[in-house]
Amino acid sequence: MYISRIYLKNFRNYSEQTIDLNENVNIIYGKNAQGKTNLIESVFLCSTGRSHRTSRDNEMIMDGGHSFSVRIEGLKDDIPFDISIHYEKGGKKIIRVNGLKIRRFGEMIGVLNTVIFSPDDLQIIKRGPAERRRFLDILISQTNPSYFYNLQKYQKIIKQKNALLRKYDRSAGGSELLDVFNTKQAETGSRIIEERISFIDDIKERIQENHSKLTKDTEIIEIKYISSAGKDANDESRLLKFLENNTKQEIRNQACLYGPHRDDMDIYVNGNDLRSFGSQGQQRTAVLSLKLTEIQLIKEKTGHSPVLLLDDVMSELDVSRKRYLLDNIDTRQTLITGTEKRTYSAFEDKTTYLHVSNGTVELK
Repeated sequence: MYISRIYLKNFRNYSEQTIDLNENVNIIYGKNAQGKTNLIESVFLCSTGRSHRTSRDNEMIMDGGHSFSVRIEGLKDDIPFDISIHYEKGGKKIIRVNGLKIRRFGEMIGVLNTVIFSPDDLQIIKRGPAERRRFLDILISQTNPSYFYNLQKYQKIIKQKNALLRKYDRSAGGSELLDVFNTKQAETGSRIIEERISFIDDIKERIQENHSKLTKDTEIIEIKYISSAGKDANDESRLLKFLENNTKQEIRNQACLYGPHRDDMDIYVNGNDLRSFGSQGQQRTAVLSLKLTEIQLIKEKTGHSPVLLLDDVMSELDVSRKRYLLDNIDTRQTLITGTEKRTYSAFEDKTTYLHVSNGTVELK
C-alpha cells in the first residue's frame, strides 16, 4: 500500500497544490510554520476521517475561505484507490471512496492504514485518559471495523443517556427509560472493553520486545487496562449490574460516570507509573515502542504495511533512538518531515525530497 498523489485545495495554508510521492521514502523539509505538518494531517485525515490536531473542521479551512478539499490517490495490492474529503463551513464532511459517497466513517476505515508519530504523541502518556483511549480506539478501528461501529453506537447511547440525566424526572417515566439506556450501554460497552483488553493482551509481548531493544534490556514496560466500572466489566451482565448499582450517583451528577468512555490504560516502566515517575526520555522511548508495535500489528492483521507518518520526531530523539527508528522502519512508504535535508542521507538511494515554503511544495 502506498500513496502516489496528494491534492489540496484551501486546506490550511495550501491554496491549491498537487504533490506526487515516491512509493518508498519522502522527506518533506523546510523551515518551521511553512506547511509540513499540514501535509501529514491531510493524509491522516483521509485515513481516519479525523484530524490528529483538532476536532474542529473549520480550523482546517484556509484563512478567508469557506471550504476545503483533500484527495489522496494510491495503490493497494496494485489496485488504484482514491479517497476525497470536502468540507464547507457549517456543514458535514463529504467523503468519497473510489468516487462513491459514503454514509458512515466506518466505510473508509482500512482503505488507507497509517501510523503517525509526532512530538504530540507524548501526550498519550502525559495527559489524561482521553488521549490513551483515543490511541487505542484509532488503532483497534484500523484493524477491526466492527469495533469502530460499536464505538459509534456506544457514543450515541452515552449522548442520549447524558441528555436524560440532565433533565431526569422519575415521575415522567425517567426511571424506566434510564433502565433501557443502562441495558444498551452494558451490551455495547462490554464489547468495547473486551476488544480493548484483548488488544492490550496482543501487544504486551511485542511492545516489550521493541522496548528491550531500545533500552538495551534495561527496562521492562507493562500496560494495564483500567476499567471505571470495576472488575470484569467486559462481561455484559456484570457491567449492567454495576451501572444499576450506581444509578443514583449518576443522577446526582447528571452524567454517565462509568463505562469505556471513562476507562484508562496505565503504562509502567520497571514497576513505576510512567506518567508520574518516568523521565522525558523514558516517556519518549515508551511512545516509540508503542508506535513500532502499532506498525507490526497493522501489518499482521491487515496484510498491508501502513503508511508511516513521522512528523518532526527526529529532533525529539537522541542519537541511539533515532538510529533504531531509522533501521527498523518496516513499511513500504514513509513520509518524514523535518527542517534539515541532510539528516536523512541514509535514504539517498530511494528518497524523494520535497521542499515546503509558505504552502508551496517543490521537488528539490
